[in-house]
Amino acid sequence: MFEIVRILYKELHYQIVKRNPIVANDEKKFKQQLKTALSVKRNIGFQSLAFLAFGAFSAVSLALSSNKYVMASLLVSLALIPFIFSLYVTAVQSSYVLSVGLFEPLKTLPIRVGALYLSELLFLDLIPAMAIVLPSVAVLAVKFPVSAFLVLLWMLMGVLAGHTIGLVILTFFGLRISVGKSRGHSIKSFLKIVALFLFMSLFYALYYIQEYLVENSEKVAAIIGRYSLAYPFTVASVFEPIKSFLLLAGYAAFLAPIYYFTLKKVWERVLEPQLISERAKSAKFKASAGGKVFTLLLKDLRIIFRKTAMLTGFLVPLYIVMPQLFIVIKEGKFSVTHAMALFFAVGLFTTAGADAVLKVEGKVLDFLRTLPLDKNAYAVGKALSMSVVPSAITLLVFAVAYYFNGSEALYLLPYTFLLPLTASLTTMFYFFHYEGNEIGVPEVTFAHIILLFILVGMLFAIIGIPPLLIATPLGYFVSYAIAAVLLGLLLFSMRR
Repeated sequence: MFEIVRILYKELHYQIVKRNPIVANDEKKFKQQLKTALSVKRNIGFQSLAFLAFGAFSAVSLALSSNKYVMASLLVSLALIPFIFSLYVTAVQSSYVLSVGLFEPLKTLPIRVGALYLSELLFLDLIPAMAIVLPSVAVLAVKFPVSAFLVLLWMLMGVLAGHTIGLVILTFFGLRISVGKSRGHSIKSFLKIVALFLFMSLFYALYYIQEYLVENSEKVAAIIGRYSLAYPFTVASVFEPIKSFLLLAGYAAFLAPIYYFTLKKVWERVLEPQLISERAKSAKFKASAGGKVFTLLLKDLRIIFRKTAMLTGFLVPLYIVMPQLFIVIKEGKFSVTHAMALFFAVGLFTTAGADAVLKVEGKVLDFLRTLPLDKNAYAVGKALSMSVVPSAITLLVFAVAYYFNGSEALYLLPYTFLLPLTASLTTMFYFFHYEGNEIGVPEVTFAHIILLFILVGMLFAIIGIPPLLIATPLGYFVSYAIAAVLLGLLLFSMRR
């Protein structure tokens, strides 16, 4: 069984390398990249090391604490990471894997549940998520070995839960073929997006940042006790081994049949996608206005919002905003400074959507290459597509800030568009600065995202300093001017 998964893994990464214009036209680079990309152990090993280093930071707070309430609170917040990562990878990567036709050869084979291979293939990409929690588990093992083992089991349960929910989203929203377009279809797409937002709200309504957890450990402990049956609050039970084992058994008994039946449903939908046909009135052909870039933007948005599974990948900034907004609503105050910090955080995490926006096309990439479409227009179109969802999220933050601060918050309005656009254009400039004019799908690695975080963070520092040093409103206007100049320079550089 693993041999088939290994072949699928190699074929997937071969397709990724082949679609990467940076290496596809250079035979030497292409062969060198293939040696690295087709090695399962090397890929997982390097990614795990990067995540392991990142996880060491979260283990420091655990190492410095001896209070079980504080440790439980920190573990609860840590348990969200594997869950979110698993949900994100499953929703985005599964859509991409199926869109490139990776499972087409398996359809003709006498396989009962071929989606099991899809699940195992995705689990290979989920292994690095566990590396994030290993330092914390190691630190806890020194003080409480049994509790550390239970934490490890709960983190694995979080990965399974996120993976299962991602497969459910794929089953009901990602494996449909719609024929025709109508107002009803648009309403359904909108309702699916609202449902996804409500789903995120459910998991983040009671999530607090680590500093708050440490300072208010007793208060949080009371909350955890109240919701002790809901993941991730169940992780706090690791200091009560018998109770924790029983909860684990209950979660396993609940998730296992859902996972199994979802896999069967996924394979059925892969073999015979659900066809949705709606009546639509015929209309005369009209050429769309706006040129290539606007057309590319509309194309990406239609694909993203139709594929709810893929939309999950664009909501990474929402994971940052949602818990903060719930804290704001609970406390009844939201300063302009706090709102501005959230704006910059959303803008910074816009870079995380690069992987998803570059994988929108799937097989359509070969068709796009036959069109009179240059690399620069393609990159700008991708940047605009990438900035739409973060801009909508910052507009939500702005609305809350305006409710609490009135006209004082109006100075933040330009940032709702300037910051996501700056991050998106910087990201696309980074990926498409190669020689030549051929469009493609550059490879997006964890190292690339970290480097982009640093680059975008430096630009944001330049934009954000004037309001802190210069009195209002002049400081904001200087900041707007700097952001506009940076955007102009990025656009000019991409057109060269």
